[in-house]
Amino acid sequence: MRNKLLILVLGLLLGLPLRAQQGPTLPPQYADGILAVVGEKIVMFSDFETEKVQLARGQVLPDSQQLFCYLLEQLVVRKLMLSQAEIDSLPLDDDRVEAEIDNRIRNFQRQAGTLADLERYLGKSILEFKDEIRPKMREQLLAQEMQSKIVGNLKISPKEVQQYYDRIPEDSLPVINTEVEVAQLLVELPISSVAEEFAQQQLEGLRKRILKGESFEKLARAYSMDPGSKANGGMLPEFGRGEMVGEFERVAFKLKSDSISQVFKSDFGYHVMKLIKRQGERILAAHILIRPENTSDDYLKASNTADTLYKKLLEGSIDWCEAVKKNSSEDFGNRGYCGFITDENTGMQKRLFESLPSDVKLVVDKLKPGEFSKPAVMVMPDGRTMYRIIYLRSFVAPHKANLVQDYSRIQMEAESEKRQQIIDKWVDGTRKKTYIRINTRNLDCGKISRWNNE
Repeated sequence: MRNKLLILVLGLLLGLPLRAQQGPTLPPQYADGILAVVGEKIVMFSDFETEKVQLARGQVLPDSQQLFCYLLEQLVVRKLMLSQAEIDSLPLDDDRVEAEIDNRIRNFQRQAGTLADLERYLGKSILEFKDEIRPKMREQLLAQEMQSKIVGNLKISPKEVQQYYDRIPEDSLPVINTEVEVAQLLVELPISSVAEEFAQQQLEGLRKRILKGESFEKLARAYSMDPGSKANGGMLPEFGRGEMVGEFERVAFKLKSDSISQVFKSDFGYHVMKLIKRQGERILAAHILIRPENTSDDYLKASNTADTLYKKLLEGSIDWCEAVKKNSSEDFGNRGYCGFITDENTGMQKRLFESLPSDVKLVVDKLKPGEFSKPAVMVMPDGRTMYRIIYLRSFVAPHKANLVQDYSRIQMEAESEKRQQIIDKWVDGTRKKTYIRINTRNLDCGKISRWNNE
């Protein structure tokens, strides 16, 4: 499973030339070479392989004419957008490129293990890997910018949504599995002044040991309470301005290379930082985090707060959204959206029950719409302990898609269709003004097979 995931890490990160899992392949003479020339851009067969890895997402996709033609068209259209973006000199901020690279590396590192695990698999440092993939990322983001420019501020009216729905044959309407609207309220444990002082003193002691020559990395592995960087000797993903909490960022940009900071505090606890490298507005650093430990009194105070909120919710003397905005954790509670656990892909409040985190599903399965779970202790991804109350707002049993229950979902699909129509029209006009030569390998790829002759 780990190897499959790491293959996906590389493929999904930026489109590196990777081979999909072994299965039926195209004839040997198709294994290399140029598939298309679009303006001054080229599409290599390795691009096709990478696209296949991304589409497969860990599954085996047997090669076929249909798959080859579909992916080739996607690649040609993307290069066409990239070519036009460069002609139009679309702006793309370097910080956005770096932020996107860092974000993707962080996401996959959380799944693959530590940054050290990822580096061992890559056979190079994260910094070297970033230098290698940066041009590819810039291309991807430029193509996205071009697509946004083509589509513009796309809007779709209720009438268009109705027309889209009416065109779907009755027997083609999809069955929507169980959907829910679920929110959570997270009550943080207070920290006593005694615990704060003890954590600060403990870290001051570690800092003195580092200054006397002990290994920062070894002490981070032994004492740091940051689960994301502890195993990697405190090493953090490269970051820039606006990507870390304010206190952390201010210290980082004041340090000199290979220097050690004073002990400082953030919302996460107390830190001591080592600056590894600064390149322009990008920082590579390591840190040791010591979080003040909660006492039994802290647990009791948080428990009493959560119990009081639970009783008020049951009585109806406090509104759920009001309770969340005034009392829930700012870091994890999705406070601005009343604590609702939104779908990561669509951003919608209503989401499939099966897509909920497993611990949330166990609680929701015992609730009826409108009910609240009793406060329960849970440990957050960063190691902090909180009390959680879960609210089940709605529960929709499996059903055929309809405009009453599934308007937002159908609206998104109608918007997607309209967006594709706009892009298709742009492609049809732009390709006629652009030098394009496509090698379809003697396969009949429909409309793109004729682009060479038009």
